[in-house]
Amino acid sequence: MKCACKGAFLERFIQPSILMSLYAGDLHGFSIIRKLKESGPIDYVGMDPTGLYRMLRKMEKAGLLTSAWKTEGSPQPRRIYSITGEGRNCLSYWERTLREYARSVSGLSEAVTMSLSHAGGR
Repeated sequence: MKCACKGAFLERFIQPSILMSLYAGDLHGFSIIRKLKESGPIDYVGMDPTGLYRMLRKMEKAGLLTSAWKTEGSPQPRRIYSITGEGRNCLSYWERTLREYARSVSGLSEAVTMSLSHAGGR
C-alpha cells in the first residue's frame, strides 16, 4: 500500500529536483531521469517516466522551463529542456522553503520520538 507514512509521496519534491538538474545545463527527458536516479537527493529509482514528462509539460506551461526539439546529431529527435530565469527564481524559493520544511520535519520527528518513548509501549 502506498502511504505517506512510508515516504510514498516524496516524489512531490520532483519540481525542485528537475530545476536543480537543469541548473547546470540543458538536458533531454531521459537524461533528466537518469540524473535524478543516479545522483538525486531523493530516491527516484521507481519513478514513473510518464509522470516526469507530465511534470515537465506542467513546468513549461508555468514558464519555469522551455523546450525545443533537437534533430541534429541524434538518430531520433529529442526534446531538450532548459531552465528559464523564472525557473531559477523558483529554485531559489525552493531552497528557502525546503530549509523551513527541514526544520519543521526535524521538530515533528523529535516530538513523535518523545511521544512514543513516553507512551511506554501502548
